[in-house]
Amino acid sequence: MAARPVDAVTTGCAAGDSVLVPRTAPPTGRPPRVVAALRSLPDDAVVLIDALDAARHLGGRLAVLHGVPVSFGERSVGREEALGRGRDLLEQARGLLGDHGAEMPIEVALVRAWPHEIVGELLDADLLVIGGPRTGSEGRIGLVACSAVRHAPCAVLLAPRPAFRLPSSRLVLSG
Repeated sequence: MAARPVDAVTTGCAAGDSVLVPRTAPPTGRPPRVVAALRSLPDDAVVLIDALDAARHLGGRLAVLHGVPVSFGERSVGREEALGRGRDLLEQARGLLGDHGAEMPIEVALVRAWPHEIVGELLDADLLVIGGPRTGSEGRIGLVACSAVRHAPCAVLLAPRPAFRLPSSRLVLSG
């Protein structure tokens, strides 16, 4: 029985490799738009670096997006905190890219949408870079990554997230 595409993507990312899911060739006549969709840092640092490398290689433009769900309505408790965390995340991303020598202009955008909407059919990108499963995990890719692999109108590059480690202060040794 042949592996389903999502299963192959999960296997590659869990092994610590970035996995490209190709689509049609990007349109000619304009630089390709590479979009990095972030959930959190430092877990998504590899997403940023892979997106920067791709934009450099393709001679393209780089955009970094983070979504704050629309469930945070205008008067929702926690809305301002969620928006503030999103803005902080995007500024951290800009700083990390600067540390890695990003000489190109970088678009950052805090999008008021559900994450699966950001990576779906309405995405304006030629390449979407998004986080996959953690290295060494046996879990499947998450719902947002699965939505991107199945529905994004462009090529998708899944970057493996680092293996999960407990902080040393939380480790308990028995003996």
